[in-house]
Amino acid sequence: MIMPKMGDAMEEGTLLRWLKSQGDEVEAGEPIAEIETDKVTMELEAEDSGTLAELYAEEGQDVPVGEAIAFIAGEGEEVPERGGGEEREETPAEEGGSGGEPETATATREEERPAPSTQRTDGHFRASPIVRRLARENNLDLSKIKGTGPQGRIVERDVRAALERGGAEAAEEREEAAPRPAPAPEPTGEPGTELVQPSRMQRIIGERMQQAKREIPHFYATIEADVGELAQLRRDLNERLADEGIKLSVNDFVMKACALALRKFPTLNALWTSDGIEVHERVDLAMAVALESGLITPVIRDAANKTLSAISAEAKDLASRARDGKLKPEEYQGGTFTVSNMGMFGVESFSAIINPPQAAIVAVSSIIRRPGFDEEGNVVPVDSMKLTLSADHRIVNGAEGAQYMAEVKRLLENPMLLVV
Repeated sequence: MIMPKMGDAMEEGTLLRWLKSQGDEVEAGEPIAEIETDKVTMELEAEDSGTLAELYAEEGQDVPVGEAIAFIAGEGEEVPERGGGEEREETPAEEGGSGGEPETATATREEERPAPSTQRTDGHFRASPIVRRLARENNLDLSKIKGTGPQGRIVERDVRAALERGGAEAAEEREEAAPRPAPAPEPTGEPGTELVQPSRMQRIIGERMQQAKREIPHFYATIEADVGELAQLRRDLNERLADEGIKLSVNDFVMKACALALRKFPTLNALWTSDGIEVHERVDLAMAVALESGLITPVIRDAANKTLSAISAEAKDLASRARDGKLKPEEYQGGTFTVSNMGMFGVESFSAIINPPQAAIVAVSSIIRRPGFDEEGNVVPVDSMKLTLSADHRIVNGAEGAQYMAEVKRLLENPMLLVV
């Protein structure tokens, strides 16, 4: 079995725990290990039945995608000798494919897989785990090296030749030239302190958010909506739908409003890509879900065309399975816009960091009762909610962002428009 690729950006995963021991009999589909990626922790299932004859990875070990972690032996089958990493055929998962279903595969089947047909696609390259490790140890950028192996694969002699040409030094010089964050201070070691290591998810999220904040030119636009009618409509609908087991949340209305408004302002429903701005017609709405180990953004597909009850049911299901680590990669990848809600924590206002490569994210705060004025100028209580747009100024200008938020406000203050 190999470390599966469970996301386009995944290069390695952490083998958290073996659920089976060496020598155990396993059935196809039976969970045998827990794998942690930057997005999720999930169980790895055996693809075939047999004996878990050899474990190649230890608990807590980081394993590159495509590298063998165990061998399941069929009846009469022996564990093959390891080594000769350059000769081992790579799996499609190692080549930065399109992601999708987590893969489980036995090493014995690798020879049966079709050989890759192209040299490089979308900036990815072919190289064995050994070559990748050699490059990492020498600070060498493999994307700059031309492979001389079969079908352009980068082999060990290519890396060593690059090192002899000063590739490592050049890479170090490039790194020196790039701005680096200030190093974190050393632990104090004071009595009463505890040193906790961040999980893989926390580390990767931190790196990506730091990169997003540094490289994406954020601008912000905040609106304050009177959601009194929305709150009343929600109560009425929940009372009528109680027998059907439907209970709408305020966030369901907000997500519907954000999705509908994107129909009028599709520029915000876009991705910043290497070839240009990719504008999406369909709204695949990501929603931020807090986990103990970090944050994940499962996606509600085609949210603008779904009813409130459908959005509500899907959101509850995705959030529940996210917290249980049961999401599939395709359920938290490919979002075109994100909604992050901290209203349930009593937060009155906040700004979120854009989830790249998306163009924008909306931060939703709690409903606060404030004094306001009616049409006659009398002081009246108002149920107010603040929403803040964070947008990528390379994709969206300030006027478009402001008009989009005005449309979100109009929909929230006229909630029947979200029902019809």
